[in-house]
This record gives sequence, structure tokens and C-alpha cells, in this order.
Amino acid sequence: MSRSSFIPAMVIFAVLFCLNTGPTYAQEGLAIMLTADFSETVGQIKPVNGTNLGPRLVTSRYNGQRELFNNARFGLVRLHDAPWDNPGLRLVDMHLIFGNMNDDPADPANYYFDATDDYIKTIIDGGAPIMYRLGVSIEHSAPNTYFAKEPEDVEKVGEIFAGIIRHYNRGWADGFNYGIEYWEIWNEPNMVPLMWDDRDFSSYCRFYVKTAKRLKEEFPEIKVGGPALAGCDEKLLAQFIDFCRKENAPLDFCSWHAYPSSFDEIMEAPVTVRRLLDERGFAETELHLDEWHYFNTTWDIVQGLEGGRDAHRDVNHGDGGINGIDSAAFIACALALWQDTPLDSANYYCTSLLEDDWGLMDINSFPYKTYYVFRGFGEMRFAAPKRIRCGKAPANFVILGGAGENGQKRLMVASFGKKAESLKVRLSGVPASGTARVASIDAGERIEPAESAIGYTNGVLELGPISGSTVKFIELP
Repeated sequence: MSRSSFIPAMVIFAVLFCLNTGPTYAQEGLAIMLTADFSETVGQIKPVNGTNLGPRLVTSRYNGQRELFNNARFGLVRLHDAPWDNPGLRLVDMHLIFGNMNDDPADPANYYFDATDDYIKTIIDGGAPIMYRLGVSIEHSAPNTYFAKEPEDVEKVGEIFAGIIRHYNRGWADGFNYGIEYWEIWNEPNMVPLMWDDRDFSSYCRFYVKTAKRLKEEFPEIKVGGPALAGCDEKLLAQFIDFCRKENAPLDFCSWHAYPSSFDEIMEAPVTVRRLLDERGFAETELHLDEWHYFNTTWDIVQGLEGGRDAHRDVNHGDGGINGIDSAAFIACALALWQDTPLDSANYYCTSLLEDDWGLMDINSFPYKTYYVFRGFGEMRFAAPKRIRCGKAPANFVILGGAGENGQKRLMVASFGKKAESLKVRLSGVPASGTARVASIDAGERIEPAESAIGYTNGVLELGPISGSTVKFIELP
């Protein structure tokens, strides 16, 4: 298969990790038997396959992004750091749309929407819903930050935000009626000085409350939220939620970020945030982990400041790095495990980033193995969105399955860094014998999934020995 080829739309993935929806797995030595019952559904597969950033508009390099983006069928696209991916363009950020804070925000002539119009249209044409991050992108500038700090005129900023929403949802200023639902107020205000300039977190809380009230007054149909916190800091989140309750401020979704290398961090956080919200009377508030990425190294190595060029290359492009097979398997396990948590949505960071290696594809728009996990999951949700009952799996394995209205049957199977002499799936609700189509993402130089047809009998599908991290997308008759 060529590097530009993709997983067929009828392929789904079985991810192996601890899903408590049925009978336990069997393990004898290194032999593992998982179970999948297509005769029983247990709800819908959650849209935790979101991303940050749409296809870039800057096309100075090879750009196959639009097709790759559309085929991934992302659950939700968050608009954050768009200028970093499109250097020189005035995109998304408040100060790039409304350039002079001395101007009147009620006058449409004072806004520049053109580039953002094109950017958003590309995402919507690709079929993906949007979360618009209101505010500014992170600033890695020295010695000062210039826009990523507490606004001096909060009321005017609220009016500018309202103008942006009015343009995209109410047709104002030659705009659109897109009905964009999610609007996030700022990003990582606890990242001082990269995103905010006041270490007293209450300054952001005041800013959020005033702005959220202003926006919901004019646009009661939208969902507003924050604080897009860097990390799941329980103390800061409690402070923020308490402030919203005290001021009777809307909080339709609560958001935070994580860069983990273990499952505990990202699986426990939704339970913690759900508890904090429920205890304070926000039982209907959604949970959004809207920035995350597998991260098993240090920032200095990733940024090339430590370890030399070889270390920088390996951490970005090696099998064990942030874009290799371990990362792909970690993603698959997380997408499956989140199905049994209170989490409503998650957004990977990111689709691509022109100035670095943080995307699902490189700066030349060639996919990493991680892209094919998102593509497989997106195809499963599209073709077979009804989650089926699967048995519990051992640690660092998962199994997830879906069924479609027209008889589609999909599984995703993954191992994160584990080995097994044999891996089998006992199937129910399908013909006792047949042929499964399997697409495997494995270690090694091959990027695209390797496709094969595997016959099974007596309801047992044998997937062979597992030598480490792997993800398998399976289509059943």
C-alpha cells in the first residue's frame, strides 16, 4: 500500500484495555482471550476523537492535509494556535481579527474575518464540528508577551467576542449561520507568563464570569466554557467552579489539558472533575479534555535543547517516541478507556503544526502511525456507532467494538507495550465461521496499516502473537 493510502472505510478497531462491560478476560501464561458480543449494545461510542487545528491554509509545502483531515472524521475540532500552523495569516485570535483596541467593536468595518472565514469553511466542509477558542494563541516570545495576558478592557473584549460569534452564527458583517456550538474563553490562564500575566488565578475567574455572562445574554443557544487549564489542578478547578457558582455564571463545559505517559492521569481526571462539578451544583456541565498528547520525554529534548540531534529525532520519529507505535497504541487505549469515564469529549494536540512535530502528520503532510488510529476510530464511529458489549481486558490492553444500522460490525484491538504468545477474541452475535478483514499498525518502518484477511472458526478469531505495542482494526462479516 502506498504511503498516501488509507484504512478502508469499513474497517474498525478493537482496543484492548480495561473495559468493565462484561465477562473478564482469560489469561493462561501469555495467552489472552478477549470477548466481543455483537448481540448486545451498551450505548453510543463517545466522540473522544477530536483534534486541535484544521487543515492549514499556508501551502508552501506539500499539502495533502485536506483529504487526510476529511477522512479522519474527527469528533470535534478546537481552534487553538492556528497562527502557529499558518505563519503570516490573521487567523482566529482576537487581536488578529480585531486589530485596534481603540476601535468600536460594534462597527463591522473594524474586523478582519477573511482568512478565518476560509479556515472555518474548510473544517465545516470536511464534516467536523468546531470548538472556537476565544482569545489568543500561546506566546513563546522573549523577553515579553504581547497579547497572551489579562485584557485591560474586559468589557470591550466581551464585545469583540460577541462580534466574532455574531459573524459566524448570526450572519453579521457578511457572515454565516454555522451554528457553532462550543465557545471556549481563553486558554491555559495558569500558564504564566505564556498565556496570562497574573499569578492570582482569581483574575481569570473574574474575566471568565463577566465574559461568559455577556455572551450567554446575547447567544443563549451556545455553550460557553473554560478554563482550558494546563493540567488537572484540583485546587484551581475548585476555585474556578466555586467562583462561577457564587456569581451565577454559565459553565456549559469545563476544560483542561494533559500530556501524559501513563493512563492513570487521564483516566482519573474526568472522575475528579465530575465530582468537583457535581458537588457544586453543575451536574449538567460537560467534561472536555481539549488538549492532550502522549508525552514520555522532557520538553528540553523535544525542543532540541538537550540530548543532541539524535535524541530529538528519536523522540519525534522513533517507535517509542511521541509519534511512533507506542504513541499510537497509547492513543487507541485512551480512546477506548474513556468510554467508561464521565469524559464527554477530547481533542488531541494536534492535526499538524508547521513549526514542530506535534501533529498526526509531519510538516510535509505525511501521516504518522498515530493518524491511522484516529482515522480508524473515526471510521468506526461513522459506520458502527452503537457500542457493543466487550469483556474486561488485562492492563495495557483494550477491546472496543461497534455495530451499525446496516449490519456493520467493527472491533479495535490494541496493546500498549505488552507481549502475548497468543491473542484471541471470542465472538458472539456474528456467524460462527467467516473471514475478518484486519488492518494492523505495528512497530517498524511501515507507516500505513498492513491489511490481511484472517479466517476464524467456532467463533474464535486468532490474532497471533503480540510482540509489543500494536493496534488492530477489524471488520467482521
